[in-house]
Amino acid sequence: MKKARILFVIAIVLLSSSLGYSQGKYGKDSTACITNLQFYQDAYKAGNNEEAATYWRQALKLCPPTASENMFKLGANIMSNLIEKTTDPKLRASRIDTLLSLYDIRIANFPRSLANATTFKFYKIATYLGDQDQRVMDAFNETMKVCGENTESDVLVTGMSKVYEMYTKKTATADDVLKMYSLVTPIVENQIKNSQEQNDQATALANKQKIDYIFANSGVASCENIVTLFGPKFKETPTDKELVGRIVKLLSDAQCYSADLYIQAVEELYKIDPSYKSASALSKLYAIRSDFPTAIKYLQEAIASPESSDVEDGTYLMEISTYYAKLDQYGKAAEAAREAMQKNPAIAGQAYMIIGSAWGMAKCGGNEIESRAHFWVAVDYFIKAKNADSSLAQDADKYIRQFSQYFPLQEEAFMYDITDGSSYSVSCGGMSATTTVRTRK
Repeated sequence: MKKARILFVIAIVLLSSSLGYSQGKYGKDSTACITNLQFYQDAYKAGNNEEAATYWRQALKLCPPTASENMFKLGANIMSNLIEKTTDPKLRASRIDTLLSLYDIRIANFPRSLANATTFKFYKIATYLGDQDQRVMDAFNETMKVCGENTESDVLVTGMSKVYEMYTKKTATADDVLKMYSLVTPIVENQIKNSQEQNDQATALANKQKIDYIFANSGVASCENIVTLFGPKFKETPTDKELVGRIVKLLSDAQCYSADLYIQAVEELYKIDPSYKSASALSKLYAIRSDFPTAIKYLQEAIASPESSDVEDGTYLMEISTYYAKLDQYGKAAEAAREAMQKNPAIAGQAYMIIGSAWGMAKCGGNEIESRAHFWVAVDYFIKAKNADSSLAQDADKYIRQFSQYFPLQEEAFMYDITDGSSYSVSCGGMSATTTVRTRK
């Protein structure tokens, strides 16, 4: 190993002489700079952190900052490893300061790495200085300023978690929690929608669930709190698009659909920004008033927007299905539910439940068999529902028992030359299906 290093040093001396490194990228003592750069990287790759730290410190002392960005990237890893093993409080604090200064130097000398270095500096502050709430929040705000819509979802979760922690310690207000939720939610939602990689989308989705969980359990997400905090602001600037959108989002997430502020904000948002989201919010407003045809109209408008995702369209179609059912238009309810699961297969179980209910509630004429055959189809769909989503099994079984009691008696089926297990076609209320004969004994 020593022989190899001696040969490497000789090679560097010759190379630096021939290329003129002494006045260039690697500083006055280019040989020592390059040697220590190479030696610390070799030791680091070999897993010898202590030796790597020794050579790295020399490289940091001898080399200009622009000699190697890795000097700061790998150097941050070396310092983090040392910090983890340091028990002396003063030495640990000193090493943390050194670590953070590495990110500052990297930011100053490698502007292309601004977002990456700022993000990792935030992570280190949150990890090693997590008890310094304001410092964590300052680092969070700086990361948001630099990265904007591209802020990593892990950063967003940490920010939400920190402001909630501060709220529990009474160093942050309910307004601060609401503002943080309003800030990070649209960013992570856009990441879910626009992620090209499945893993990135899964990470964003998991972090969105964490953010929602923190907010839902914060004690802040009550209709009363939201109205108290945002009512005066809305009254002061009712045409502020960002403010109105935030109010609608918060009240919608908290299911405060009957609040006067929600109604006013939704109507104003649609005037300011007739987007698919404001159309969706407006549909809820009309649904509350039992104006289901108008609610359906706005949901169809939301679905028609090229900006809405398939997952969102699936949700809207499920709402449409529910509204059609309330209007006793069971055929349209079933059709909307089918379209919903085509948009988002993950909601197939819920869609089958709606289709089953539509068949079960349909009014079908005819003889004793024809007027009851739709119950067979209803039960078919409830079976499909629990097979698609086991969490629906209890509800599905309840409806299976409920509608099975309306099956025709065996003797009634016999009168029409129909036997258990035979195939039977049903048409009713704009719906059609093929099912299996089942009778009550």
